[in-house]
Amino acid sequence: MSQLPKLGLLMLLAAMTSGAFAEDTQAPSNGEISATIGVVNKYIYRGGEENDDPAVQLGLEYAHKSGVFLGYWGSTLNYDPSDEDQDHGFEHDFYIGYGRVLNENWSYKSQIVSYYYQNGGTVYSEDGLDKRRTTGFEMLNDVSYKDLTLGLGVMLADVSYANAGDVYLSAAYSYPLSKDFSLNTSIGASLYNDSRDDQLVQTTESFAFNEARIGLSKTVAEKVDLSLDYVYGGEGRDGVDFDNHVVVGANFNF
Repeated sequence: MSQLPKLGLLMLLAAMTSGAFAEDTQAPSNGEISATIGVVNKYIYRGGEENDDPAVQLGLEYAHKSGVFLGYWGSTLNYDPSDEDQDHGFEHDFYIGYGRVLNENWSYKSQIVSYYYQNGGTVYSEDGLDKRRTTGFEMLNDVSYKDLTLGLGVMLADVSYANAGDVYLSAAYSYPLSKDFSLNTSIGASLYNDSRDDQLVQTTESFAFNEARIGLSKTVAEKVDLSLDYVYGGEGRDGVDFDNHVVVGANFNF
């Protein structure tokens, strides 16, 4: 079976079972459980291609009334970070954090995210002298004022794709339109730490604009979000330009 029929079958199954799932995951009054399952025609992260084929993505989160939250998010990939011969893989993100709504305009949240890759492990340089884990840890911080969100992420450890101390800066603005449409825009750039470079991670740009996005989203049947984004690619830490992309997606929320 090809990838597209598989994805269509998965989306149909999610639509048929979402009501039952929502009933089973009702949280007590001091917290709330939410879940999503979705599909995108390609998975683009901070300008780079994580999957240029259709990707299935899912998430599960528990949020306590105190502001503490924890959750999981995952996506299919078209590569394995520890095996160049593999054309598929899976990304698992586990996170825990704290956030508060201060008033009708201001809110914030901070979280620690662990990026774990299926069958991931240690990557070695060609001469075997340098090695790095594929599992990464990052601290993410967001401050929101109305529909504007500013973000700052800091890598906490060296990994096969980044250095400890790398900083990611972002800004996102969402503007509600009529008939449940929203106009969404965002921009992201990185400050790269080259002091920890080795044979596996090489930095030629201390600062790089990574991507800009503009798109539309619409809520359908209350629990389904459809989106269409144009991603203008910047460049990575090695100065190589990213491609531009059109990303289409659908999310089932329950």
